[in-house]
Amino acid sequence: MKTTWSKFAGSLSLALSISACGAGDLESFDTGAEAEGNYSADEAIDEAFELGSMEQGLMSCTNPDGTNSAMAALAVAAAQDLKRWQPTKDFVMFNTSGQSEASGGMQQAIKLTSGSDASGAKGKSRCADGKCARVQAILDMQYDQANNKVYFQGSGSTRVLLSPAALRSRLVAKLYEQKACDDSPRDNDPTACPKEEHVLTFQSSAKGSCDTNFFFKVTKTNGAALAYPNQLKNKLKFADHTNPYINFQNLGGGVISIDPTYGLNEDSSSSAGSCTAACTKISLSNVATQCCSCGGATKKFVKSAWSATTFLCQ
Repeated sequence: MKTTWSKFAGSLSLALSISACGAGDLESFDTGAEAEGNYSADEAIDEAFELGSMEQGLMSCTNPDGTNSAMAALAVAAAQDLKRWQPTKDFVMFNTSGQSEASGGMQQAIKLTSGSDASGAKGKSRCADGKCARVQAILDMQYDQANNKVYFQGSGSTRVLLSPAALRSRLVAKLYEQKACDDSPRDNDPTACPKEEHVLTFQSSAKGSCDTNFFFKVTKTNGAALAYPNQLKNKLKFADHTNPYINFQNLGGGVISIDPTYGLNEDSSSSAGSCTAACTKISLSNVATQCCSCGGATKKFVKSAWSATTFLCQ
């Protein structure tokens, strides 16, 4: 890869300034279609891989109750299944007992919508399988059925136990926050949610600042470049855009990235013949009995009792 130091320095400055753990957001400019020039998607991803390696150790990747990991994974799953971040169209708040999505009660949680609106299909109706399996697997972690069962790999031999109640509460609060932003959209305003619609296409994954960067090509619905790509981060309020495992980056060339926990989102890599370093894995294919490592211990994946696509390293 051919890289000039001026471009590399500019990318490093952007990556560090809009990092969720950075000192602040660089909002005074936007690298839209007029600024991208000949900077290709492949170059953007290659340079981001270098930045991910450099940034490790600089980030404060806090994840005390596991919700940072789960919410970043939801953002990636939405990008993969729904091909967009339009959470107030694709998700809705509802009442539940807290035990499962099907059980009624007085607590609040979020779930996928269905049907269509003026912009087309929404929620489950956007997915070929009619259920958006990757997204649903994360949403199912909100409930007590997953209590004391879902772990995420921490640093070294440590494990982080997910709190379903904390995840449920935080997802509801952040969807309210997203709605307030979406209700007053403005283009070319770094503090606002954009009006322009977008399409996200998964490209690849690589080492990230907190864990694993997922790269997406982003365009307008007609395939043209976004005019205000930096504002797309405001469409991530539903996953908490200050979450260190979001770490939204506009890499130029129509490429953006976020940084979820490995194992919670399917990527393009193959683990055939290897032992997967993940305490919890979401997979559309059956990985039960395959080798895994969690907290420094080598075990095997077991299908969870509540989800056909969620596997626990036990």
